[in-house]
Amino acid sequence: MSLSQSPSRAQPATLRVLVADDHPTNRAVIESILQVVGAEVVSVEDGAQAVERFRAETFDLVLMDVQMPVMDGLTAIRTIRALEAERGGRRVPVHVVSTNALPEHMGQSLAAGADSHVTKPLDVSALLNVVLQAL
Repeated sequence: MSLSQSPSRAQPATLRVLVADDHPTNRAVIESILQVVGAEVVSVEDGAQAVERFRAETFDLVLMDVQMPVMDGLTAIRTIRALEAERGGRRVPVHVVSTNALPEHMGQSLAAGADSHVTKPLDVSALLNVVLQAL
């Protein structure tokens, strides 16, 4: 058995991140940042798609825009938290990533069940801190 095959040198698990944002450029920027830490990213365009993927798959972190078509981010977060309560499993960190930066917007995010509210334009270090907390 070589050192690369040794159980003591096992590779860390890949962080799976669900990104929900209706703007393709925003998704691409977030995906690029997450590639730095080797995250596996699943991107969707609206809250309904985010809920559907969350229901069907396992994620370590969710990054959610607020203003999206079909289902807004706050509704999606409330739905995700309800799914977690039904399952009785662990609470996945959900962080809002939005241009809405007023204190009341941040309060609405937290009231919906988000763990934090990161504002756009993205500060790379702030987003990476959110990712590191999920690790």
